[in-house]
Amino acid sequence: MFEHPKSEIQLRSKLSQCTQGFFFRVNVKKFIALSSFVALALSGAACGGNDATPTRTRVAQAEPTQTPWIIYMPVTVTPGPEIATLEPTSTPNAPQPTAIPPTKPPANTRPPAPPQPTAPPQPTVPPEPPTAEAPTVTPAPSCGQAYQVTTLTFPENGAKREAKDGSGAGKTIQFKWDPIAAYEMDPKIGYRVLVSTPSNGQALYISHNAYLKEQVAILSQQATYGLTQGDDTTANWHVEVIMASGEFNDAGDDTQPPLGTITVCGPPSPTFSIELVVQ
Repeated sequence: MFEHPKSEIQLRSKLSQCTQGFFFRVNVKKFIALSSFVALALSGAACGGNDATPTRTRVAQAEPTQTPWIIYMPVTVTPGPEIATLEPTSTPNAPQPTAIPPTKPPANTRPPAPPQPTAPPQPTVPPEPPTAEAPTVTPAPSCGQAYQVTTLTFPENGAKREAKDGSGAGKTIQFKWDPIAAYEMDPKIGYRVLVSTPSNGQALYISHNAYLKEQVAILSQQATYGLTQGDDTTANWHVEVIMASGEFNDAGDDTQPPLGTITVCGPPSPTFSIELVVQ
């Protein structure tokens, strides 16, 4: 190995010190420049808020023979609030304007149609049973006009008649009046004499044509005694004009009514009273 002379060693030592001093001065300048840049970046981020985006400054390239010293300092940016605060709504002190109704009704305005009534369900009517045939009814005769007996002739009003003789047999009573016409008429038109007491009653029947001939209607002995019921009494009598749908029984007892339906042809005659004495 070769030994270097002392002068060469000293020279290298000085050269090494100069080189280290040079690099030290260069590194100090770079550190100062980077610190200033970082300080400017931080102040810009604080002033700009979320809009500032930190940028990285390219470091000047060193000489090819020098090793660059790069210092990285992390920068943390705090994001601002995302929800904006709304301003309070102000309420005016003035009263709200009153809406003015329109002076004219809107065109083509029609009142709603009333609801149509719903018809209730009709009850089911059961089928009617077959109607039995009505019995044949003989039509009532028509007198054609009104007739009335106006005058009673016998017995007189207030007369006395014996209802029983001394042997115990009853007596007959005759009744007379003025007929409604002096000529013959429809044979179905006649007279009915009604005799009544407080305890009993009896009717006599005779046609108009038969009365024109006989001029009397006779109450039999048995019918006369039946009116009294064995005691003295008062009897009232009057005459009606009638029309029968059948024939009168003029040949027999006058107490037998005519056949068929009887129709009264007018108002009754005046009424007479007689006294019936039972001896």
